[in-house]
Amino acid sequence: MISRFHLTIPANTSKENPKTLDIELPVGVIHKIDIVFPPGCCGLAGVAIFHGLHQVWPSYSDSWFSTDGETISFEEFYEVKPGFTTFTLKGYNEDDTYQHTIIFRFGVLKRSEIQGIWLPWSEEVGIEE
Repeated sequence: MISRFHLTIPANTSKENPKTLDIELPVGVIHKIDIVFPPGCCGLAGVAIFHGLHQVWPSYSDSWFSTDGETISFEEFYEVKPGFTTFTLKGYNEDDTYQHTIIFRFGVLKRSEIQGIWLPWSEEVGIEE
């Protein structure tokens, strides 16, 4: 299942007071994440993904994904457990004129489904083929 979300960040939104959007993901394993920065962001907008109070992506606290006209895409193995399905998208925008809309796509599979596919790091996390 692919879940897609849009975070529209108004102009002059600071890192200290970012725009936030709470999202719900299905129970399962997040195996793929795409973050789409449309042309025009010019590196002025940045985003991070939180689970509860913990920043999950990028994995270093106080860091942000930021680019222009590119998609940041990576494979992951992050389990979403029942009762803990809420994530928070946070974004800043240092552009003083334009708002920017960043698109997030999360690929989530049931644990039983992900065990049937090969991932390059599957041996590292103990997934049997």
